[in-house]
Amino acid sequence: MKIRKWEVTAGALLLSTVVLSGCGNASTQAAQDMNVNVKVAQAQQGVIGQGEIYTGTVTPSATVNIMPKISGKVSTVAVDVGAEVKKGQVLLKLEDDDLRNNLEIAKSNVAAAAAGVNTAKDSRETGMVSANSGVVSSKNGIISSKSSINQAQGSINQAQGSVNQAQTALKQAQTAVSTAGNTIKQAQEALTNAKSTLTRTQSLASNGLATQAELEQAQAAAVSAQTAYDNAVNGKANAEEQLSAAQKALSTAQKGLSTAKSAYENATSSYENANSGYSNAQRQLEVSQSTAGIQASQQKLDQAQLNVQIAQDSLDDTVVKSPINGIVTTKNAEVGEMAGPSAASLVIANLSTVNMLIYVPANEINNIKAGDQVQVRVASSNIVTNGKVKNINPMDASGNGYPVKITVSNADGKLKSGMLADVSFVGKDAKQGIIVPSKAIQKDGKKAYVYVINKDHAVRKEVTIGSESGSQTLITSGLKDGEQVVENNLALMGDNTAVTISQY
Repeated sequence: MKIRKWEVTAGALLLSTVVLSGCGNASTQAAQDMNVNVKVAQAQQGVIGQGEIYTGTVTPSATVNIMPKISGKVSTVAVDVGAEVKKGQVLLKLEDDDLRNNLEIAKSNVAAAAAGVNTAKDSRETGMVSANSGVVSSKNGIISSKSSINQAQGSINQAQGSVNQAQTALKQAQTAVSTAGNTIKQAQEALTNAKSTLTRTQSLASNGLATQAELEQAQAAAVSAQTAYDNAVNGKANAEEQLSAAQKALSTAQKGLSTAKSAYENATSSYENANSGYSNAQRQLEVSQSTAGIQASQQKLDQAQLNVQIAQDSLDDTVVKSPINGIVTTKNAEVGEMAGPSAASLVIANLSTVNMLIYVPANEINNIKAGDQVQVRVASSNIVTNGKVKNINPMDASGNGYPVKITVSNADGKLKSGMLADVSFVGKDAKQGIIVPSKAIQKDGKKAYVYVINKDHAVRKEVTIGSESGSQTLITSGLKDGEQVVENNLALMGDNTAVTISQY
């Protein structure tokens, strides 16, 4: 909102000059003997604004509602309204006995879960050792059963050979028995013929019809036939013995073959069992190598550790700290009351930097950009300082102009929220200097003076004026930033006049 042009109030300055020029040394001595009641203003480093003057209200650069993250009963409130606080400073505390107990329980659960992880690791190691042993043992069983199969197969082959041999011997014995039977028949017939011949020859010989030689020949033939017969009988007996032996040998060989086949079947069954055991052992080894149990235990440990962190965070949340540097502007919490995240317990405002909002008309707004310097003056508190344009809103505020936010450093905290301030824009070529109220300047011809407070006296100092703009004057030499200058009753002043500073 546009207020007015800067005004130069020269009347008081002119009056001061006239009075001083007419008094001379006598009036100076009289002024030194007086005690003058004066108002003072602080000389400040800066630049003088020019052009239109806009009015804005001082507001904090940041306002934070302080609310505990959790609900609880307030045990301590460490600050009061107006207190200056730093970021991270403790503002209030909630009762925390239950939360401390929860934290201890959570820590105990972490220890138990950590033990579970170690147990799972030990179990896995033991299982792997046992499974490896089972794999080796079952592998040895495969090798052993395979060797038994080979041996059983050899025994079968050998027994089969024995059966074959016994069957051949049996056939041979059967043939020998049959041959011996035929031989007996032939010998029997020959014996019968020989005996008949002998009987006939004996009869002929007794009758003198056969010679002695023929008789002896018949006798010899009978003996020979008898011998052949006896041999045939013996041969058949031998053949029958061989046949019986061959039958027994065949039976024995067949039993041996049966035994060998049974051993082969047993060895094959053992091999299959060993193979199955080996597969089971390998599966068991795979199971024992799995880290699923460890992972499950680790997840429990992770969850337990997370619970500790949650419990610790909840405990930490009972201590409420300031998130910014600032000043306590509101206090809604007292010891013993309940506090929580639904309502602000405290309000902190950051006044180290303050903002002001002014409204610039359309014919001026395009001459302004972010970063432009401005002069800020709070007449009610004799504060003059500089700031910058923080941002410009491109939307007109219902015909009041375009909102322009001004930011001003307020390290000394003199600017208070709610103060009305005059804002004027500073030209690009504006010079730096010491700014004082124009009414604090006393002129004597071409020279200019101010009265600077030194303890309880006012000391006259010559200054060099750089420029004047309305109620403000820029001093380029003769004054220092922060010095207090007298701004009224200059006509009563002289060098080193005793003064009393009025607060109103």
